[in-house]
Amino acid sequence: MQNIWAWVAGVAVVGGIAVTVGKFLVDDDGRARPPAAQSQPADGGAGAEAALPKPLSTVGDMKVTEDDFVQGKTDAPVTLVEYASLTCPHCAHFHTEILPVLKKEYVEAGKLRVVYRDFPLDQLALTGSVVARCAGRDRFFGFIDALYASQSVWARDNNPVAAIARTARLGGMTQADFDACLNRQELSEAVLRQRLEGDKTFGVDSTPAIFINGERYSGGLTIPQYRAIIDSKLK
Repeated sequence: MQNIWAWVAGVAVVGGIAVTVGKFLVDDDGRARPPAAQSQPADGGAGAEAALPKPLSTVGDMKVTEDDFVQGKTDAPVTLVEYASLTCPHCAHFHTEILPVLKKEYVEAGKLRVVYRDFPLDQLALTGSVVARCAGRDRFFGFIDALYASQSVWARDNNPVAAIARTARLGGMTQADFDACLNRQELSEAVLRQRLEGDKTFGVDSTPAIFINGERYSGGLTIPQYRAIIDSKLK
C-alpha cells in the first residue's frame, strides 16, 4: 500500500481551501512505481482460508449519497467504500485481481455494494478521474476499469495525458470530447472535494483505503481475508 510520500507540484483551490495533489511513491525517473512483489497470490492459494483481520480503525456511517459512484444493490447488507488513485499500482491490483472476485461472489448476489471514491495522488490521477466522470455515470466504471487495467502502459508513457486520451477513445470518447473534459473545472473541483473529505473526515492518507461497514482495513488484504470480513458482516 502506498504510504511513503514524495511531493510533486500541483496545488488546487477548492471552495477557498488549498488542496495539495501529488504525494506519491515514485522511482528515480519520477514515474509511478509498480507494485511490490506479492508474498502470496491474491486468492491466498486454492482453497485457502484466512483468520478474520482486525480493522485499523472505525469511522462509523460513511453516508453513501446519490453523488457517489456505486456498484451493487442499495439495500446490500455490506458496503465497501474505496478511496483510490488511478496512478496507484496497489489500487490497480485491487481492481484487476481482487474486486472482480468480490463482485462475482458478493455484489452479484446482492450481499455487497461497492462505492468508489477518488483520492488522486498526483495531477495525472486527477486527469484520469475527471475523464471518467466526464464519460457519464453509465460509462464511469468502464473507464475506471480500463484505466486500471492499462495503468502500467499509460502511466509510464512519455506523454501520459495523450495515452489516457487514447484509452478514452477506445471507450467512445473523441479527442474533442476529451479536450473539453479537461476544461471542466467543476469536475476537477468535485474530485478534489472528495479527496479533501477523505483526508479530513476519514483520515485517508494512503491508497487504496478500504472501509467495510465503516471499519478501515489494510488495502493489501488477500481474497480469503476479504471473504472473512464480509462473511462476518453477513452473520
